[in-house]
Amino acid sequence: MFRLDVFLTLLLLQVSICICDDPIVQTPLGTVKGWFKKSVEGRDFAAFEGIPFAKPPIGSRRFEPPEPVEPWLGTWNAVHLFECAQTNLTQADVIIGDEDCLYVNVYVPRDLLSTRKNLDVIVHIHGGGFMYGSGHMYSIPDVLMDQDVVFVTFNYRVGILGFLSTEDDVVPGNNGMKDQVLALKWVQNNIASFGGNPKSVTLTGLSAGGASVHLHFLSSQSKGLFRQGFSQSGVALNSFSLQKEPLTKTKILAKAVGCPFSCTKAMVKCLKQKPYKHLLDTMKLFFGFGTLPVAPFGPAVEKGPDAFLPKHPYEILASGAVIDVPVIFTSCAHEGYIPMLFSGDAFDAFDKDWETLAPIILDFNYTLDHSLWASTAKKIRQYYFGEKKMDKEATMEFMKMFGDRIFLVDSEKSVKLQAKAATSPVYYGYLSYPGDDENMKFVPHGADARYYFGPVFDPRPLTEKDLKVRKVLVGMLISYAKTGVPKIEGVEWEPVEGDKLTYLDITGPRKDDIILKTVDELTPVKFWTSLSLAENENLLHIKDEL
Repeated sequence: MFRLDVFLTLLLLQVSICICDDPIVQTPLGTVKGWFKKSVEGRDFAAFEGIPFAKPPIGSRRFEPPEPVEPWLGTWNAVHLFECAQTNLTQADVIIGDEDCLYVNVYVPRDLLSTRKNLDVIVHIHGGGFMYGSGHMYSIPDVLMDQDVVFVTFNYRVGILGFLSTEDDVVPGNNGMKDQVLALKWVQNNIASFGGNPKSVTLTGLSAGGASVHLHFLSSQSKGLFRQGFSQSGVALNSFSLQKEPLTKTKILAKAVGCPFSCTKAMVKCLKQKPYKHLLDTMKLFFGFGTLPVAPFGPAVEKGPDAFLPKHPYEILASGAVIDVPVIFTSCAHEGYIPMLFSGDAFDAFDKDWETLAPIILDFNYTLDHSLWASTAKKIRQYYFGEKKMDKEATMEFMKMFGDRIFLVDSEKSVKLQAKAATSPVYYGYLSYPGDDENMKFVPHGADARYYFGPVFDPRPLTEKDLKVRKVLVGMLISYAKTGVPKIEGVEWEPVEGDKLTYLDITGPRKDDIILKTVDELTPVKFWTSLSLAENENLLHIKDEL
């Protein structure tokens, strides 16, 4: 007997997803056509690259919160990658990207695209110090598409265009973070069309992307948008995660491009009318040494009912007002390798002018009174170098200093505070495996990206041992995405509890290489806290005294 209801259901499934020549998906916003690619192991997957999730933030919408994109007619050809306007990572006078950049990329294994299996979803927020990068800069899908998941990346406004703030209701700030929130809402509303489960979203990120993941745990705007988080080499308490004196920087920008700066409303009106390249041309004004400090523009504490970050991150963490879902934090053993590279071949300058340069390259020029710069720089030099000269022979000392200050100390603080604030498990991982290369002794910032995404940062081909490490790390992520528990065969990964730091030290692929350790202090937290920088707990103590 002919069943009209069954026929119509089958017909709708064929219409909603067609994988005949090019993958075509019907979403609530309209039809999207992508294309096919191959994973590292030769599996076909569908790539939908460049789907709009917001109206272009141009003209009157510059410096404004993002607005959801409107439905479209016809078919959106999602085969183009976009990049937000920004200066080059190493050359502040080179501008790339465009203002019209708020697009999302979705990847699904071809054989699962039309099965309606309600796949787990992994969303990745790119890093780049809140100043650089794009959804496709390093987080390519080729490795994860050998797994039965949906993978999502996206762009958000960076630098001046994403994080300018007037510290009032004219431009409260954090538009780049609000872009991220809108992208996550897009996932909730649209990912089922690609076979993804909106109730099983794992939010991941690296560096500033990792800090972003943690910041979403501290914002009521992000509640309900993810089931668990995975923050790699970045936390909300890192010095680069919170912008200092944003209004001062906005006035410097306005003066540089010929805008009034006594009234914030008039200032922003003028800034909206300037070509975006003219604004980005001023970036060199905000760096003190090369392209350091790395993030002159970034998230900020803001005012108003729609604030993404209404209080200082430390205050939110200490109060326990966090989104209570599982989270993994990870760090690399030599995080300071990358900041050291940003400094270039400047060892002679450091040795000669350390007391002047230290506040800039270690990012405390805004959080310590100028009268204390010299004495604090001396304390840091003595702690890490002793009587050694600051030259190329002191590479390990430089790396340790940069890593502790920019990443690791505040990661340790964040992990412990998050564990105290939440009832959900908080896991900490530490990658000590430098790769199967006798010439490489370091595990630099971003080293784990080569295992999750491929050889973007590190072009060395993976050896058999490296591939085993990749299997361990990717397997852990997939198990976490599916169950909320990171599983490694033969290894029991216990969460952080109490005042001690429990972490998984990964030195290789064998279970004997993966060791659970518990320590009172992994990094020199007490030393850096003693310097009285107006940051985190010290800032709150200063406010209490006032």
